[in-house]
Amino acid sequence: MDELKRRILNDAIAAKEDIVQVDMFLNHNLDIPLLEDMGAALAKRFRGAGITKVLTAETSGIALACFTAQAMGTGAVYAKRFHTGYTDSKVYFSDIHSFSMDKTYTLSVSQKYIAPNDVILIVDDILASGQAVLGLLEIAAKAGAEVAGIGVAIEKATREGGKILRQMGFQVEALAVIQSVQNGKILLK
Repeated sequence: MDELKRRILNDAIAAKEDIVQVDMFLNHNLDIPLLEDMGAALAKRFRGAGITKVLTAETSGIALACFTAQAMGTGAVYAKRFHTGYTDSKVYFSDIHSFSMDKTYTLSVSQKYIAPNDVILIVDDILASGQAVLGLLEIAAKAGAEVAGIGVAIEKATREGGKILRQMGFQVEALAVIQSVQNGKILLK
Protein backbone atom coordinates (compact mmCIF):
# COMPACT_ATOMS: atom_id res chain seq x y z
CA MET A 1 0.00 0.00 0.00
CA ASP A 2 2.43 2.59 -1.24
CA GLU A 3 -0.23 5.31 -1.46
CA LEU A 4 -1.25 4.82 2.18
CA LYS A 5 2.40 4.97 3.25
CA ARG A 6 2.91 8.12 1.20
CA ARG A 7 -0.13 9.75 2.80
CA ILE A 8 1.08 8.84 6.29
CA LEU A 9 4.53 10.30 5.65
CA ASN A 10 3.25 13.45 3.89
CA ASP A 11 -0.01 14.23 5.68
CA ALA A 12 -0.23 12.51 9.08
CA ILE A 13 0.60 14.50 12.19
CA ALA A 14 2.69 13.03 14.98
CA ALA A 15 1.02 14.34 18.11
CA LYS A 16 1.90 13.98 21.77
CA GLU A 17 2.03 10.64 23.57
CA ASP A 18 2.49 8.49 20.48
CA ILE A 19 -0.75 9.62 18.85
CA VAL A 20 -0.62 9.81 15.05
CA GLN A 21 -3.42 11.82 13.50
CA VAL A 22 -4.63 10.46 10.17
CA ASP A 23 -8.08 12.00 10.26
CA MET A 24 -7.32 14.08 7.17
CA PHE A 25 -7.66 10.98 4.96
CA LEU A 26 -8.64 7.89 6.98
CA ASN A 27 -11.17 8.40 9.72
CA HIS A 28 -12.78 11.85 9.61
CA ASN A 29 -12.20 13.32 6.17
CA LEU A 30 -12.41 10.20 4.05
CA ASP A 31 -10.29 9.71 0.94
CA ILE A 32 -12.73 7.43 -0.90
CA PRO A 33 -10.39 6.17 -3.66
CA LEU A 34 -7.70 5.40 -1.06
CA LEU A 35 -10.20 3.58 1.18
CA GLU A 36 -11.49 1.60 -1.79
CA ASP A 37 -7.92 0.52 -2.64
CA MET A 38 -7.26 -0.34 1.03
CA GLY A 39 -10.42 -2.45 1.19
CA ALA A 40 -9.36 -4.31 -1.95
CA ALA A 41 -5.87 -4.88 -0.50
CA LEU A 42 -7.26 -6.35 2.72
CA ALA A 43 -9.73 -8.50 0.78
CA LYS A 44 -6.86 -9.85 -1.33
CA ARG A 45 -4.86 -10.77 1.79
CA PHE A 46 -7.77 -12.84 3.12
CA ARG A 47 -8.95 -14.30 -0.20
CA GLY A 48 -9.95 -17.95 0.20
CA ALA A 49 -10.57 -17.68 3.96
CA GLY A 50 -14.34 -18.13 3.55
CA ILE A 51 -15.21 -14.77 5.13
CA THR A 52 -18.96 -14.31 5.55
CA LYS A 53 -18.87 -11.01 7.50
CA VAL A 54 -16.56 -8.13 8.20
CA LEU A 55 -16.78 -6.88 11.79
CA THR A 56 -15.52 -3.55 13.12
CA ALA A 57 -16.08 -1.17 16.02
CA GLU A 58 -17.87 2.15 15.87
CA THR A 59 -16.77 4.60 14.49
CA SER A 60 -13.39 4.93 12.87
CA GLY A 61 -13.24 1.45 11.35
CA ILE A 62 -16.60 1.59 9.61
CA ALA A 63 -15.46 3.07 6.29
CA LEU A 64 -12.57 0.62 5.84
CA ALA A 65 -14.78 -2.29 6.90
CA CYS A 66 -17.40 -1.34 4.30
CA PHE A 67 -14.88 -1.13 1.46
CA THR A 68 -13.31 -4.41 2.55
CA ALA A 69 -16.72 -6.11 2.68
CA GLN A 70 -17.60 -4.71 -0.73
CA ALA A 71 -14.36 -6.08 -2.21
CA MET A 72 -15.11 -9.47 -0.63
CA GLY A 73 -18.73 -9.51 -1.74
CA THR A 74 -20.01 -9.89 1.80
CA GLY A 75 -21.70 -7.83 4.50
CA ALA A 76 -20.28 -5.65 7.23
CA VAL A 77 -21.39 -5.27 10.85
CA TYR A 78 -20.18 -2.73 13.34
CA ALA A 79 -20.21 -2.98 17.11
CA LYS A 80 -21.99 0.03 18.56
CA ARG A 81 -20.46 2.16 21.30
CA PHE A 82 -23.45 4.43 21.65
CA HIS A 83 -26.81 3.09 22.70
CA THR A 84 -30.19 4.56 21.86
CA GLY A 85 -33.75 3.61 22.64
CA TYR A 86 -33.69 1.55 19.45
CA THR A 87 -30.90 -0.75 20.60
CA ASP A 88 -31.82 -4.43 20.52
CA SER A 89 -31.97 -5.99 24.00
CA LYS A 90 -30.39 -9.27 22.82
CA VAL A 91 -26.77 -8.33 22.20
CA TYR A 92 -23.27 -9.69 22.44
CA PHE A 93 -21.15 -7.17 24.32
CA SER A 94 -17.63 -6.46 25.48
CA ASP A 95 -16.04 -3.66 27.50
CA ILE A 96 -12.96 -2.08 25.92
CA HIS A 97 -10.60 0.74 26.78
CA SER A 98 -9.75 3.21 24.00
CA PHE A 99 -6.06 4.12 23.94
CA SER A 100 -6.56 7.32 21.93
CA MET A 101 -9.59 8.50 23.92
CA ASP A 102 -8.44 7.15 27.31
CA LYS A 103 -12.02 6.05 27.93
CA THR A 104 -13.82 2.75 28.51
CA TYR A 105 -16.70 1.77 26.24
CA THR A 106 -19.11 -1.11 25.95
CA LEU A 107 -19.26 -2.49 22.43
CA SER A 108 -22.40 -4.34 21.43
CA VAL A 109 -23.72 -6.21 18.40
CA SER A 110 -27.26 -7.49 18.05
CA GLN A 111 -27.42 -11.28 18.18
CA LYS A 112 -29.37 -11.07 14.91
CA TYR A 113 -26.26 -10.01 12.98
CA ILE A 114 -23.60 -12.58 13.93
CA ALA A 115 -24.29 -16.32 13.80
CA PRO A 116 -22.31 -19.39 14.87
CA ASN A 117 -21.72 -20.31 11.21
CA ASP A 118 -20.14 -16.93 10.38
CA VAL A 119 -16.48 -16.64 9.45
CA ILE A 120 -15.45 -13.17 10.56
CA LEU A 121 -12.76 -10.79 9.38
CA ILE A 122 -12.14 -8.09 11.98
CA VAL A 123 -11.18 -4.76 10.40
CA ASP A 124 -10.10 -1.51 12.05
CA ASP A 125 -8.35 1.69 11.10
CA ILE A 126 -5.51 1.62 13.65
CA LEU A 127 -4.12 -1.19 15.79
CA ALA A 128 -2.29 0.10 18.88
CA SER A 129 -2.95 -1.67 22.18
CA GLY A 130 -5.43 -4.02 20.51
CA GLN A 131 -8.25 -3.39 22.97
CA ALA A 132 -10.92 -2.78 20.32
CA VAL A 133 -9.90 -5.92 18.44
CA LEU A 134 -9.86 -7.96 21.66
CA GLY A 135 -13.38 -6.72 22.37
CA LEU A 136 -14.50 -7.73 18.89
CA LEU A 137 -12.88 -11.14 19.36
CA GLU A 138 -14.87 -11.55 22.57
CA ILE A 139 -18.10 -10.66 20.76
CA ALA A 140 -17.34 -13.15 17.96
CA ALA A 141 -16.58 -15.85 20.56
CA LYS A 142 -19.85 -15.18 22.38
CA ALA A 143 -21.65 -15.61 19.06
CA GLY A 144 -19.80 -18.86 18.40
CA ALA A 145 -18.39 -17.44 15.16
CA GLU A 146 -14.96 -18.23 13.75
CA VAL A 147 -12.45 -15.38 13.31
CA ALA A 148 -10.34 -15.88 10.18
CA GLY A 149 -8.10 -12.91 10.81
CA ILE A 150 -7.61 -9.24 11.55
CA GLY A 151 -6.96 -6.53 8.98
CA VAL A 152 -5.96 -2.97 9.81
CA ALA A 153 -4.96 0.09 7.88
CA ILE A 154 -2.17 1.08 10.27
CA GLU A 155 -0.42 -0.92 12.97
CA LYS A 156 1.65 0.87 15.57
CA ALA A 157 4.67 -1.33 16.25
CA THR A 158 5.34 0.96 19.23
CA ARG A 159 2.39 -0.69 20.96
CA GLU A 160 1.82 -4.32 21.88
CA GLY A 161 -1.54 -5.00 20.15
CA GLY A 162 -0.24 -6.71 17.02
CA LYS A 163 2.24 -8.82 18.97
CA ILE A 164 -0.44 -10.00 21.41
CA LEU A 165 -2.87 -10.93 18.62
CA ARG A 166 -0.20 -12.81 16.68
CA GLN A 167 0.81 -14.68 19.85
CA MET A 168 -2.85 -15.68 20.19
CA GLY A 169 -2.52 -17.32 16.77
CA PHE A 170 -4.38 -14.80 14.61
CA GLN A 171 -3.35 -13.73 11.14
CA VAL A 172 -2.89 -9.97 11.47
CA GLU A 173 -2.45 -7.97 8.27
CA ALA A 174 -1.50 -4.29 8.39
CA LEU A 175 -1.38 -2.17 5.25
CA ALA A 176 1.20 0.11 6.89
CA VAL A 177 3.26 -0.25 10.07
CA ILE A 178 4.51 2.70 12.09
CA GLN A 179 7.87 1.67 13.51
CA SER A 180 8.35 4.76 15.67
CA VAL A 181 7.64 8.44 16.12
CA GLN A 182 10.78 10.46 16.84
CA ASN A 183 10.96 14.24 17.17
CA GLY A 184 7.65 14.64 15.40
CA LYS A 185 8.70 12.40 12.49
CA ILE A 186 6.86 9.20 11.66
CA LEU A 187 9.06 6.27 10.68
CA LEU A 188 7.46 3.37 8.79
CA LYS A 189 8.61 -0.23 8.78
